[in-house]
Amino acid sequence: MQKVNFNKTWKLWKEKNAFELVFRVPEKAIDVDLPYDAMFHEEQTPDSRNQGTNGFLDGEVYKYYKIFSVPKDYEGKNIIFQFEGIYKSASVYINKSLAGQCAYGYTDFFVKANDYLKYGEVNEMLVVAKCGAMPNSRWYSGGGIYRDTYMHIGAPVYIPPYSLRCVTKEITGDGAVVEITAKLNNDGLKAKEVRAVICIEDGEGNRVLCEAYPVRIKGQDEISFRKNVYLETAKLWSDGHPHLYKVHLRLEQDGQVYDEDRITTGLRKLTLDARHGFRVNGKTVKLRGACIHHDQGILGAATYEDYELRRIRILKEAGFNAVRSAHNPASQALLKACDKLGVYVMDELSDVWTKDKTNYDYALDFERDHEKDVAAMVNADYNHPSVILYSTGNEISDICTGKGFETSRKLGDLFHELDPYRYTTNGINGAFAAGDGLADIVRDITGDAEKAGRGDVNEFMGVMATQMPEIVTHEIVTGILEKLETTMDVLGYNYMTARYLKDAKSYPNRIMVGSETYPKQIAENWEAILQCPAALGDFTWTGWDYMGEVRPVFPELINPVGDIAAIGYRRPVSYYREIVFGLTKQPRIAVQDPDSFGTPREFGPWCYTDCAFNYNYEGKEGRQIMIQVFAGGDEVELFVNGKSCGKQPCGKKTAYETSFHTVYEPGELLAIAYEDGKEIGRTMLRTAKAPAIIHAAAEKDELFAGGESLQFINIQIRDKDHNLVANAANEITIKIEGPASLAAFGSTGAKHDRGFTKQVTTVTDGHALAVLRSGLQTGKVRVTISGEGLQEAVLELEVVE
Repeated sequence: MQKVNFNKTWKLWKEKNAFELVFRVPEKAIDVDLPYDAMFHEEQTPDSRNQGTNGFLDGEVYKYYKIFSVPKDYEGKNIIFQFEGIYKSASVYINKSLAGQCAYGYTDFFVKANDYLKYGEVNEMLVVAKCGAMPNSRWYSGGGIYRDTYMHIGAPVYIPPYSLRCVTKEITGDGAVVEITAKLNNDGLKAKEVRAVICIEDGEGNRVLCEAYPVRIKGQDEISFRKNVYLETAKLWSDGHPHLYKVHLRLEQDGQVYDEDRITTGLRKLTLDARHGFRVNGKTVKLRGACIHHDQGILGAATYEDYELRRIRILKEAGFNAVRSAHNPASQALLKACDKLGVYVMDELSDVWTKDKTNYDYALDFERDHEKDVAAMVNADYNHPSVILYSTGNEISDICTGKGFETSRKLGDLFHELDPYRYTTNGINGAFAAGDGLADIVRDITGDAEKAGRGDVNEFMGVMATQMPEIVTHEIVTGILEKLETTMDVLGYNYMTARYLKDAKSYPNRIMVGSETYPKQIAENWEAILQCPAALGDFTWTGWDYMGEVRPVFPELINPVGDIAAIGYRRPVSYYREIVFGLTKQPRIAVQDPDSFGTPREFGPWCYTDCAFNYNYEGKEGRQIMIQVFAGGDEVELFVNGKSCGKQPCGKKTAYETSFHTVYEPGELLAIAYEDGKEIGRTMLRTAKAPAIIHAAAEKDELFAGGESLQFINIQIRDKDHNLVANAANEITIKIEGPASLAAFGSTGAKHDRGFTKQVTTVTDGHALAVLRSGLQTGKVRVTISGEGLQEAVLELEVVE
């Protein structure tokens, strides 16, 4: 079917009176282009019903309205609208008639519109998203039409969206057997005989196959088209070599094209067993994973392909080769980025089943809707080679009940029935999976069963972090895992890595993955994973900052626990993890604020260190200070202004970190890593002078006209010698001239003001980010970033066709 972007020229308002006799578009309605996260443009309030879960932002009932024309010659064709994501409880009305609904805010769904359209006339579409029942999420959800929308147009003989599929059946030598399948529909009253033409191109545009097959489709019928083809010298997809192919299916007869569809996919074969672990095309792969939420930082939950390409690129450059979509089905934007850049995906169904975690979450709809939501998730994921695991849920507290065991098996069976080529898992947290048995576990360990019921989930995890190894290895948890093992292919261990080696010995055919782990444990975890083929890898919480799930301290919004900050720069833990993964041995220096010297390092289990890439502590000269060094090799030496502080063991035997205690002396720190007495790397960290320069760098050479292209401008505050001023918090202003607009401007600590679209913001830790969105026209764009007492930055950009 012809796929037309449907994102432009909508109106948006908040519903205040649902019981209206005559429909009107209110004067206060604003003009928006999609995707548009309406909740993100609300005002943070200290009395928010959501409090920290959504970063003190509350949702409303949002109405999106669009007028569009349907040509007269579309009559008799099939018109289907696609919504990749509406949060939440969405209803779609076409010319006042209800045409479709979807309760789950992360499901990609379709609305067939033929019965309600006016051909040759102006039509109306109204989409209602009901976000006012709160709380309905444990993290920032966004609200409204936050993902892309499309209009699909097809003849009476057509290929339904998502029905064209390609799967690798076998890899033989340098070739591959590929199965092409599709649903072919004939809505007409008479049978049709057409030619189904399959063409396949490789990533360089070379046609590697083009064949035609006659098919007959009865009137008012749907058939399943299936053909196996052999591709010579197939280029296989993996994280190291993400080769992609384009598959084109066309239905034609006597020169007339009835319909066509195109997909981009990759050829790869997955295998799984406890002796070899996870293999891609016969090669064992350990998953170096990051859990990530769906929001896009200072853009809110609005989903852009350019953002996900940037995020996945940064994560991969930092050493990750896998992501977990926590805790909801991934967007097409994320999956396309992972396909293109070579990153594996654990895609997750939901955070709840039948027992809620907030009063108005998906548990209200799960029992009624989970089968169609699973089907929608598989349809959306099927052609993406990056997707390797389906997670049926995250920390499901009712998984240990009779109903929970039944649901786990049902979901596993359903995923396999719809997609027999991928594997299933579930993010099992032993503490929560134990149900009421948790009180017995805690009593056995601490003598105080009441601790099991104190605070919410995150409070419990924080308080009991040091006891988690004992909790998750308790016999009650062991029994639950035994019951769950045959309901999924891989047991997902949330914070249960203490079980890896023990379970590999006790259950020789059990396969495990660290579906969610504490960042502080990565060295210990990774060592166990390397020793244990049945442990597939580690997914840290979390790879990237996310919004919501913050302390109930107004006006917190961004949760800063990621390896990567919300605006895209790497924190010390990111470089440390890269060393632990064995991808580099280069040392890194991070410094603790002298005010914290000697105090207990209590900053929670989800934060690896309280040290930063900052050696600016004016007024604290001469005070004791702790300097942390991460490195490979076996020894590291620290110099302060050219004077050695001595050598200390480092590398594997010290979990790749060590620390030096000295006194704060502004100047230059130098760390040198050694292996067998030879230098293998060095790094420096300097005290910066006063802020003097705004340094701005655009990540791309150009934007593309049409309103869908983003440009990211990384901003740093530097001193006169171009050193980053890591404690800078300057106020800066942006001015944009030309065919582009400001999509976001901010930092991890900047003030939210109904979004981050104001022209003034503040820098955090010396960093800020500007995001520009292209306009409809081409032309030159001039960007000026200025601040009081700072040398301004000027960039010349271009928007092209």
